Amino acid sequence: MIYLYQIIVYLGGVFMKMKVISTFLAFIVILGIIFGVKIFKEYKYKKEVEKLYDIAKGVSDKNSYSTNIDNINIKYVNNNTFQGFHLIPKNKLYKGVIVCYGGSEGSPNFNEALRLAKEGYETLSVFMFGAKNQQKTLVKIPLEQFEDVLDYIHSNINENTPITVLGASKGAEYALNLATKYKEISNLVLIAPSSYNFSGLDFANYGSSWTWKGKELPFIDLKRGDFSYSEPISYKVTYETAVERDSSAKEKLIPVKDTKANILLISGKDDQMWNSFEMSNIIKSQKDDVKICSYENAGHIFFGDGEQKFSGYIIKTGGTKSGNKEANKKSIKEINDFLKMHHK
Repeated sequence: MIYLYQIIVYLGGVFMKMKVISTFLAFIVILGIIFGVKIFKEYKYKKEVEKLYDIAKGVSDKNSYSTNIDNINIKYVNNNTFQGFHLIPKNKLYKGVIVCYGGSEGSPNFNEALRLAKEGYETLSVFMFGAKNQQKTLVKIPLEQFEDVLDYIHSNINENTPITVLGASKGAEYALNLATKYKEISNLVLIAPSSYNFSGLDFANYGSSWTWKGKELPFIDLKRGDFSYSEPISYKVTYETAVERDSSAKEKLIPVKDTKANILLISGKDDQMWNSFEMSNIIKSQKDDVKICSYENAGHIFFGDGEQKFSGYIIKTGGTKSGNKEANKKSIKEINDFLKMHHK
């Protein structure tokens, strides 16, 4: 019997060095691309899996992030499960704080936190997993980790409201869940978001991506989805078919109605990692005042020409080079305008 497994591959640093990273990625943070492999019951490809996890470990190394930036004071925070960076602009122009999370690669979305700090916002760049005192992989991550972030904010940041949480891809799924539990979150910026809770991405310790009060949140089982090795590989069908085959899929929707936060959703209409455009509309169907900004000919976080080659595979992220470039430019403006409106 063959199982569909997926593991996390850290691509950000690789693409940075290759100089093929888009402007948006350079500022938004590295997106980990879900890399699909078939593994037999006897764990036939164990060495390959371990090798890819070794690659991913680099993103959780705090020393891989440059903290010597002009006019920005950057310090590492070690506060129980809050592991990450505090970025304080020399000239803070806006009230409150912006908490940034990356995607399935586990990064703290450092580049986006830095971009916003340069705009005059005080920001936190936070690891979601893989760092000290955290889950080692993206599975069964307690939403309560955010309480350590809140404790730090209340103790260390003046004018600490409003609180905006910004997440990309899997980090957007996490951020939306947080806002349903913590009323302290005033605003959300979700880039390539999910409307569902999906399974975690550690198939040796399989389960939900998230937990709350010690219990796993109900999740869509990705192993039930279709997968094809036909290149370029797209994961959109995997996610869509996993949802379609779940008779209780509605119970796995993130309960957006439970948050009063202002929400900005950013998506590409040709997202080939998962259908963030459709899922943005599902989110809005639960909360009508959500703002959606979606872009034609744009893919998953608007990366390059829509296809990326890694470790011998061609991964389809969606969009065209010109479409992603235009979406990048327009979405940055939308994010900036949204934050200025809510951080006066």
